[in-house]
Amino acid sequence: MKQMFIVGHGGPEKLQPRESPDPSPGGGEIRIRVKASGINFADILARQGLYPDSPKIPCVVGYEVSGTVDTVGPGVDQSWVGRDVLTPTRFGGYSDVVVVREKQSSRNRPRSPMNRPRQSR
Repeated sequence: MKQMFIVGHGGPEKLQPRESPDPSPGGGEIRIRVKASGINFADILARQGLYPDSPKIPCVVGYEVSGTVDTVGPGVDQSWVGRDVLTPTRFGGYSDVVVVREKQSSRNRPRSPMNRPRQSR
C-alpha cells in the first residue's frame, strides 16, 4: 500500500510517500481501499510538531477516510465486502488501504435527490 509519512516537523515538504505491506484484517475488522482521506487541523499541527497527541515521527496521520471494503476479518459478515463506507481512523488515514473495526464504520450512502444541491434555473 501507499502511505504518506510525516518525516520531520515543518511544512508540506515534510510529507513523503512510502510503500508498506497491505494490512490484513483481524477478528471484527474490515479492510478498506481508500478513495478519500480527510485532512484536518490536527494533521497539520502534527506535521508542524504542535499536536501533543500525535505519534512519534516518522508517522502516518489521518483521522478519517472513505472507500470500499475489499475484505473482512473473522467474525465479520461478508456482506461488508463491496460496501462503500466512511470511518474514523486513529492515525493511519493517509494511506490507500486501512484496517478498522467493523463497528466504527458506517455505510456511505449515495446522495439522495433531497440532499443534492439545487441547480440554478
